[in-house]
Amino acid sequence: MRGRLRQSRAARDRPISGINITPFTDVVLVLLIIFMIATPALVRTGITVNLPKVTSADTQQPQTVTISIDTVGNVYLNQAKVALTDLRNQITAMIKGRTDVPVVILGDKDVKYDVVVQVLQIVKAAGINHLSLAVDLTKTTP
Repeated sequence: MRGRLRQSRAARDRPISGINITPFTDVVLVLLIIFMIATPALVRTGITVNLPKVTSADTQQPQTVTISIDTVGNVYLNQAKVALTDLRNQITAMIKGRTDVPVVILGDKDVKYDVVVQVLQIVKAAGINHLSLAVDLTKTTP
């Protein structure tokens, strides 16, 4: 028992050789939280503009156009089969000059790459700015 007591006193009398960074970490985290709360308030301050009030507005979100390509290479525009040569005309008629309509292409994984590229070119030629390719995000194990 005496040996333990001597060792603990000796350990207590030694100078501290390391720096305790726990208080520093606490201060940094508190500052981070303060900046996270204060930043949006700083960004909002600026020119005050009184917006006009209306009773109704066109708040309709643009509809999504879906183009599906099956394994054989058949193209479907919103589930209606369409010839590749008529695709551009039908997309143009569907979007009515609005280029903000999102288009999603669902291509089968076994379809020829050439068909997907042709559909991409047709959609771009129709003036679409928002284009997406759909994929399946299921995890596979090697």
